[in-house]
This record gives sequence, structure tokens and C-alpha cells, in this order.
Amino acid sequence: MELSKNQQEMLISMTSKKMGVKEEDLKKELAAGTFDRLLKTLPASDQKKLMGALSNPATAQAVLSSPQAKSLMQKLFEGK
Repeated sequence: MELSKNQQEMLISMTSKKMGVKEEDLKKELAAGTFDRLLKTLPASDQKKLMGALSNPATAQAVLSSPQAKSLMQKLFEGK
């Protein structure tokens, strides 16, 4: 599942608000491939799981393609 540019912007906007981070700062981190702010909000065990999933493109794609992820993204995008 590939997100459109509009969906990406909405997701970044909602995430930045939820985390209390400027959108520009979040975009810079994403572009650099770092997720330091997000990781700091997670327990150590979840940090390992997230980094493992994100470091493997096949795993990341599988996670994003899951029915749960699709449902969550649909709720997020329809809620705006």
C-alpha cells in the first residue's frame, strides 16, 4: 500500500500534533531516516521491534498492508 502525497502530509501533520513536534522537524527526521523523537516515546522492547520492522522493507510493507494498518489509516484519513 502506497500513500498518496496528500495522505503522507495528513499523517505527518497528525503525528506532529500528537507528538508535540513541528512538522518541519518531523519531515527532516523522516527524510534523514531517523526516528529519534518517535523512538523516545516507546518502551525499549517496542523500540527494537519498530527498528527491526523499519529496517526490513519487506517487513515494513507487510505491516503497512495488514488489515489492521489499513483500517487504522482509513480511520485517520476519514477523520480529518
